[in-house]
Amino acid sequence: MKALTFTSLLWIILGTTGFGRIGEDEKQIEARYGKAAKEIGEKAGVRQVGYASGAFAVVVDFVDGISRREGFAKPDTSMLTSEEIQQILNVSAADNTTWKEAPGKQGDRIWNRSDNKAIAILPGRGTFLMVKDVNFTQPKE
Repeated sequence: MKALTFTSLLWIILGTTGFGRIGEDEKQIEARYGKAAKEIGEKAGVRQVGYASGAFAVVVDFVDGISRREGFAKPDTSMLTSEEIQQILNVSAADNTTWKEAPGKQGDRIWNRSDNKAIAILPGRGTFLMVKDVNFTQPKE
């Protein structure tokens, strides 16, 4: 029981400082994650940057220097556990907001943030959780 309590506390501490938030600028994201591990590229004004944060690989999409979408996965691409999903959602919530799960499609899971400014999507494979600004759209090829 002590080990479980300690592990839970450690996850909360790491999670609180480990994840950025949608709407933060590049300096704030770098303060949370450290230096970028990889510049992935830029397309149609969206710059993708990869980070390593604790047990997760994180890809951040910046538009005009502001985080608009963040994707979280384990480096070994295994499925995210319920606890890991909840941890990501908790720390991705803006102050005084919560997440509520909504009906998903074709095995996907979806959460809406209570301020209606962000959405989280876990595709059916369960290996990658994406948190994004509701107005963000993926640039077309």
